[in-house]
Amino acid sequence: MTDTCNKKGMITFRQKQENRGIMGFLLIHNWPIKVKIPFISFLGVSLILIVTFLWFLPFIESRVMEGEEKSTIQTVDVAYGVLEHFNHLELTGFYNSQQAKEQARLAINRLRYRDSEFFWIIDETPKMVLHPKYTDLFGKDLSGITDANGMFPFRELLLLVKEKEKGFIELYWPKIAATKGEQSRKISYVKQYKPWGWIIGSEIDMDEVERVVSGLRLITIAMAGFFAVVTMLVAFIIGRSIATRLVKVIAGLKEVAQGRGSSDQAQCIAITSTDEIGTLSFEFNALMDSISDLSSFRKVIEEDETCNEVYSRLWDVFAEGLGLKSPVIYEVDEAHNVMSVAYPLNFHEEELHCSPDILDHCGMCKAKRTGHPISSLSFHKVCKQFLHIDEAIEHVCIPMSIGGGIIGVVQFIFNEQNKKFDREKIAIKIDKASQFIKEALPVVESKRLTATLRASTLVDPMTGLQNRRFLQECANNLCSGSKRRGKQIGLLMCDLDFFKQVNDTYGHDVGDEVLKKTADVLKETVRQSDLVVRFGGEEFIIILVDVESDEVMGLAEKLRKQVEAAEFPVAGHPPIKKTISIGISIYPEDEDGFWKTLKYADVALYKAKEGGRNQSVRFTKDMWEGQEY
Repeated sequence: MTDTCNKKGMITFRQKQENRGIMGFLLIHNWPIKVKIPFISFLGVSLILIVTFLWFLPFIESRVMEGEEKSTIQTVDVAYGVLEHFNHLELTGFYNSQQAKEQARLAINRLRYRDSEFFWIIDETPKMVLHPKYTDLFGKDLSGITDANGMFPFRELLLLVKEKEKGFIELYWPKIAATKGEQSRKISYVKQYKPWGWIIGSEIDMDEVERVVSGLRLITIAMAGFFAVVTMLVAFIIGRSIATRLVKVIAGLKEVAQGRGSSDQAQCIAITSTDEIGTLSFEFNALMDSISDLSSFRKVIEEDETCNEVYSRLWDVFAEGLGLKSPVIYEVDEAHNVMSVAYPLNFHEEELHCSPDILDHCGMCKAKRTGHPISSLSFHKVCKQFLHIDEAIEHVCIPMSIGGGIIGVVQFIFNEQNKKFDREKIAIKIDKASQFIKEALPVVESKRLTATLRASTLVDPMTGLQNRRFLQECANNLCSGSKRRGKQIGLLMCDLDFFKQVNDTYGHDVGDEVLKKTADVLKETVRQSDLVVRFGGEEFIIILVDVESDEVMGLAEKLRKQVEAAEFPVAGHPPIKKTISIGISIYPEDEDGFWKTLKYADVALYKAKEGGRNQSVRFTKDMWEGQEY
């Protein structure tokens, strides 16, 4: 029965093969494999090209514009923060109104992003307050200016900010170094700063966006065409390769079926995965695994809060994932020409493999100075700062380079125990480590910039002390930590006596120096764990962390005496002396609320002033007459 079926099937197959003709060839299942595979590839490529032109290109163009808009909003918000900063200085008395606005104008005039992009400011008249390129417009009324379409864009701009305070608007500016009257289309993002009646904005150059989009369009079309050609060629090669293999298998089976071979020989005919295609698949899978690891690593470190957390994960990858023992991550401070060990955190200077001089002069580090990897495996004694030149210890230093600058250096050490690995394996590990470093660089730079910007908002620029905003942000943490440890916090509200006389007699410059000197005295007198905050004007708040009630008055008196003993130099005059009055309260002994306890200290300060100044007064309940604070 089986033989009969096989014979019938063979006869049917032969008949179809002989009689398929032209009509039979139109049926795809009758096509040879070396034709089927390219045809299927052709269908796939055609679909991809259709999707590319009908969906992908418009999507890319919209994403480019969306990215430009988000970037412009973020940069205008940065400039808006500059206005807030100088307005704060105006409100605190550091500048008068005119000075604050002028300083803000100067600061924003210097701001650039993407190398040449800038900000402009108009007022609600509208008059031009600032334009770094068209300085001749300064102070001019813009309400009568029309664009290429005869519209009054600045009038529309005022209507926009009046209704929404911020948003995008289309403006036309004359092209620089262009034919007279020629204008370029701009999409401007504007935001109103109400305290000064200013409107700050920056624009998206639509001509440049169109050039970028056109470039992407051409690249995409070229890549799509290239992809189509390559795919069809590869499909043809693969189809022919598979067909050739099948022909060999069929020929072997024919020999066995016709008695020209043996069953043992038939068992040896097989298609295995150990050929070039199998090797290619293996390497591709390894590449995808590597890309997946890098992608997962990037996603994880983007969610970390600080650079140290990112450095910790990098260190784990080096030491545990790649087996590169005891790596050291250095962080570079270009502004001060120094570098420091960022990770591991418990690293001591005596453990350095390089001269300690590089910490004080980062330019002495060859990897930092040259901007490319330094390896003693490639050239022995390549770096003169390495301390083990005459020993059997090798090193590889990889600079962390971004935006043309070096923000850090990663050092790997290989001793005799590591040398059991050959140089090729070490090179592979270093290459993988470099990939993780490159993946981490944008995240590290972003977190460094964020930390710097955040720190600048929490520090008083004149005295270098923490400011009122810092106190507002950390108050809850201070209180919860104190409760958790079962400790108390001493709050000292300090105010320089007759400080106005200094400004009136010697001028505000001397007054500023007195405030700076007072800040130095307070910082030097308290413990490292205590906080000194400039609350405003000549007022300082000192937070004594984890103190006993009977210690607070003694610490306050010590501060008062130190200020009283200090001399404040005045150019052309004898040094002056100042005293300070201090109001004292204790959290949570006086009140289970930080800000009310601080108000109690303020009440005690008032009593100290009322009682003759230059004294420390502890708050008592009989001083509090109000029901609210």
